[in-house]
Amino acid sequence: MEQSPSSNYFVYFAVLAVNLISFSAGGSWSWASPVIPKLSSTDPDVNPLPRPTTTFEESWIVALMNLGAVVGPLAAGVFSERFGKKKTLLIMGLPMLASHILCTLALNVHFFLAARFLMGVGVGTVFSVVPGFVGDIAEDRNRGVLGSVLGVTNCAGILLMYTVGPFLSVRIFSFLNLIPLVLFYVVFGFFVPQSPYDVVKAGNHKQAKDILVKLRNRTSVEKELAFIVDTTEAALNEKVGLSTIFQSRGLRKGLIISNGLMVFQQFSGICAVLGYMQSIFDMSGSSIPSIYSAMIIGVVQLLANAASAQIVDAAGRKILLIISHVFSLLSLLSLGAYFYLKLSNYNVDQINWLPITSLVIYMIAFNLGLANMPWVVLSELFPSNVKSIASAITSFFCFFLSFFITMCFPFLSAAIGIAGSFWLFAGVLVCGFVFCVVLVPETKGKSILEIQNILEGNSK
Repeated sequence: MEQSPSSNYFVYFAVLAVNLISFSAGGSWSWASPVIPKLSSTDPDVNPLPRPTTTFEESWIVALMNLGAVVGPLAAGVFSERFGKKKTLLIMGLPMLASHILCTLALNVHFFLAARFLMGVGVGTVFSVVPGFVGDIAEDRNRGVLGSVLGVTNCAGILLMYTVGPFLSVRIFSFLNLIPLVLFYVVFGFFVPQSPYDVVKAGNHKQAKDILVKLRNRTSVEKELAFIVDTTEAALNEKVGLSTIFQSRGLRKGLIISNGLMVFQQFSGICAVLGYMQSIFDMSGSSIPSIYSAMIIGVVQLLANAASAQIVDAAGRKILLIISHVFSLLSLLSLGAYFYLKLSNYNVDQINWLPITSLVIYMIAFNLGLANMPWVVLSELFPSNVKSIASAITSFFCFFLSFFITMCFPFLSAAIGIAGSFWLFAGVLVCGFVFCVVLVPETKGKSILEIQNILEGNSK
């Protein structure tokens, strides 16, 4: 007897299991927010280092994770082609484990610098490999919601850092960060199968069928298996490289769209906001203590991501991206206006609620679209034979931008002011709005063949 589509719970378990590493990656994004104030403290009971860190060292502690994330996708792309996506995640999770051990045992600032780079290598792998793995095991009807779990778990990790980080010592805090990674290795490593595409690529069709039966909770998977075999064998018979993408109009357009979305995601200012969350609230003079403001933002971010995951397959990717751009840029404009007035010596006591209100709206808007949809769209635009290469290119570009923005944000703020920085990010999002309206196709419920036809200009 066939099972109903809603009863294939194992695929949801598999997606949650693989995203345990996304949870850990999310914590890495916001790790610096509660830790840096402690590392810069002169109190030996708070700071585990022999001396306070300098502003220059702090900027590198924040930014080196993003630099490591530039390296991660390049290694992950090579490993994915050779070992498959599951083994790649298990291999590339090791730098993340090492990073938290280094933070736990740190004797000087160089331990933290090395740890943050290793964190980034793992984080870059997560965002380049997890979307592809989830896309391989999902069906067309639930691909959007399953792809959005990465964003939800990422935000849950961010929230945890904001919630417990301010109240724990740096060493205990770093040690606790090992827990989700250990769970990932146990649950994902032992209970989740490989991607059926990777298994077919290795020539084991029977194992691929067994995996599909388990994922779909039904025995009649021959049609889907035949599709996987046909597309994988076609890919193996075709020599694939960078030239493959640039020679095809559809693949070329897909690369432009995926990388363009990453430009607007990163230039929305999210990395600067997350990395310097507590500092922004300290500067704002908000009546709410900065550590609690950061927690509020983390809760909002998680709830907005969860809402996005629930509505993505109903509302569609494109409309969520458009709404996200509009409200994100409006929030950044108001945040910039507050800091302009404050630093121009206007009395802002009557509007000291504006920074947290603006950031709450910004986080809701960003996480409804800009946070998740670029990764969801990336997992949908490319066929299996070029997915690893396209994901590596896009992830590399994304994290290069992230490193650049995070490293430059303090200097940008010094040059044009924090208000000017937020207005600059808002201006970029105006361009992003136009980009989404004109170029981004709607992919909800469509197969990879239908999406490629749209990109090739053969259908609408």
